[in-house]
Amino acid sequence: SLYDKRDEAADAGTLAHSLVMAHINGEPLPKVPENNTGKQAKQGLDNYLRWASDNRIVIVEQETELVSETYQFGGCLDALGVDSREAVGILDWKTSNAVYQDYLIQIAAYKILWEENHPEQPITGGYHLLRFSKDNADFAHHYWSELDEAWEQFKLFRKAFDIDKKLKKRVG
Repeated sequence: SLYDKRDEAADAGTLAHSLVMAHINGEPLPKVPENNTGKQAKQGLDNYLRWASDNRIVIVEQETELVSETYQFGGCLDALGVDSREAVGILDWKTSNAVYQDYLIQIAAYKILWEENHPEQPITGGYHLLRFSKDNADFAHHYWSELDEAWEQFKLFRKAFDIDKKLKKRVG
């Protein structure tokens, strides 16, 4: 049916993401179906591997949960990588059909989490967003050397969160 085709296609990006995570962790690759979804997921993995080889980025941390005492928030970095210049960068994986500004805000916050907990290892290699499209696991890389405005936006959202809690108490 039409819905089966849609659901099958939507799984290609998620499966590609799983393949990449298994590869990075040195784990056996998940079983891939012998259909178009599987073919697209394998292509997504191949595209990632080509990118990683071309950019010579070595993953040194993965799925790192951190808390900022200063700003009172937490998060889980997808990965931290070191490039050929020994610069430390944040890598974030997304499975989506577009790039959204929320992604920049999230990645900017990861920098603060990392540097507050690891001041001896500052982020000097920028921010990498590695995106697999949901529909067919196409791979895209986006890079930013700084995300200062995204961090300013995060701080405003964080302040709004605190104000919202206070207002809820007044009406609750």
